[in-house]
Amino acid sequence: MLPSLSMSLGTMTADAEQPWAQEVRRARKGDSSAFAALVRGLQRPVFGLCLRLLRTEAEATEVAQETFLRAYQNLERFDETRPFDLWVLTIARNLCLDILRRRQKVQTEDLEPHALTFASSEPNSEEKAIDNQQRQSLEDAMGTLSADDREVLALYYVQKRTTKEIAVIMGVAPGTIMARLFRAREKLRTRMMAAERGAA
Repeated sequence: MLPSLSMSLGTMTADAEQPWAQEVRRARKGDSSAFAALVRGLQRPVFGLCLRLLRTEAEATEVAQETFLRAYQNLERFDETRPFDLWVLTIARNLCLDILRRRQKVQTEDLEPHALTFASSEPNSEEKAIDNQQRQSLEDAMGTLSADDREVLALYYVQKRTTKEIAVIMGVAPGTIMARLFRAREKLRTRMMAAERGAA
């Protein structure tokens, strides 16, 4: 089902049992609570990736649900020595890319407003205002980037994935991810600087 995943996962294999292995085995035996636990552990990153790529909450919700349905239907094909979360994120990514290909107009659509989630201590009202302004500026700039650029930036900065993990999800070499990250950061920086000059 996911040929790029099987080709790329070799370097990700760990000697110890993967953290998802027990739940996967129980889910394969028909334990619905085990699969529900898997879904709970991954629903936020899966939805976040879908939202970043598709840019509408309705589509992101639908694709996230379809992702977990596909994962459940294909549990027998999953190699439990591999990272389960990366396998599921790869399914989500492929479903999103199918939709983006059908749209034919990805780069011309407007970004629907949504906020990135940042962990923080309790800020005061002034800090909140500055943070909101910076977040909106970031979102506006992100909206001008391609789906590929948005994806790699979201996986690295929002979901805190390593370049190796992103390489597995996107089915490319880690060096390619590093190059894509560099280019995407430069594009984002250029667009944010241009926006700041325009607002001055």
